[in-house]
Amino acid sequence: MNTTLSITKKRASGKLFWPILSLPGLMCLLFWAPTANAVTVIPEKGGLSGYVNVGVGAIDMESSLLSKAANGIVDVGDPTIDDINSSPDGETAAIPSLNFELSYTFEDSRTQFYVGNLLEDFLTFDLSAEAGVRQGVRGVGVFGLAFVSSSLAADVWKDPYQAGVKRKDTERTAQGYRISWDRILDSGLAVKYSSKSLDIDDERSGEGLGLSASERSLLDRNGDINRLEVGYELSLSDQRHILTPALVYRDNDRDGDAMASEGYGATLNYIYSQNERWRWVFNVAYQSIEYDEVNPVYGVEDEADQYGVTATAFYSNPFGWKPWVLNVTAGYFEEDHDINFYDSSVTAFTVGMLRRF
Repeated sequence: MNTTLSITKKRASGKLFWPILSLPGLMCLLFWAPTANAVTVIPEKGGLSGYVNVGVGAIDMESSLLSKAANGIVDVGDPTIDDINSSPDGETAAIPSLNFELSYTFEDSRTQFYVGNLLEDFLTFDLSAEAGVRQGVRGVGVFGLAFVSSSLAADVWKDPYQAGVKRKDTERTAQGYRISWDRILDSGLAVKYSSKSLDIDDERSGEGLGLSASERSLLDRNGDINRLEVGYELSLSDQRHILTPALVYRDNDRDGDAMASEGYGATLNYIYSQNERWRWVFNVAYQSIEYDEVNPVYGVEDEADQYGVTATAFYSNPFGWKPWVLNVTAGYFEEDHDINFYDSSVTAFTVGMLRRF
């Protein structure tokens, strides 16, 4: 199996994560595409393995709630806004990128321990890392359990609904766990469940609007995010074409009922092996989101549609450099709300060099 294809099949969560290296450029927001929805495979041979992808890129973000991303590396929101009824303006920044996974496999027991990056939930700008264990059971599948934590904390506005004054920010962190069952009964079926708790250091939403205590409590953004995904990998033409459709359910259980929501959606991952040197990976995603209660600021229950698309090209052994793989990724994600203030989007482009070991 060639380097690129083996990486795209290795795991579904290669998209995000970085605290281990403590580098300022650990914001690879777009390298999600090569690995999303791919089924986990534990190598037959034991020992140390993994991959690393380093590169550079550009990203444009729009969010009314987020102040900074990646430990302040990327400015997202404007401290002063004119009103709270308009969609946010975008901020563009150059970003270094790093995506990696380091794992160790015990051949006899088919047990694998790993640390690495995880890219999910672009629109919440939740940059996470995970460390965990996978256990392969022949004829049954691959079981996984991992601890997930914010690798690069994001800053949000303490009270995002202040207009005409300079808003102050506060740190948001997240941690939780992920469980998975891949290759169920030696098929392409996979089930993944994750739960993360969000913590905002100083939550003051609605304080500047003169709302009552009960109304402000409806805007509390602290809480839990639970996500269930069921997907199936289909291989065609001797694995030249790999399709992985998946259904997704997301329970956004925030302490404030106006911030809490449920979402149902679907994703599709497509991997095309053109020849020994060229590989292509495409992802599309959609989710419909409904909020639980009437928003006290706007007087309506919010609804939203979430869209996403990414495309990645891999070129093996560029300039004769073995075993490096040049990769170029472009993507766009948007969350379109009935309440314009909550609209958000991410546009990104990265160029990287990937090596497996």
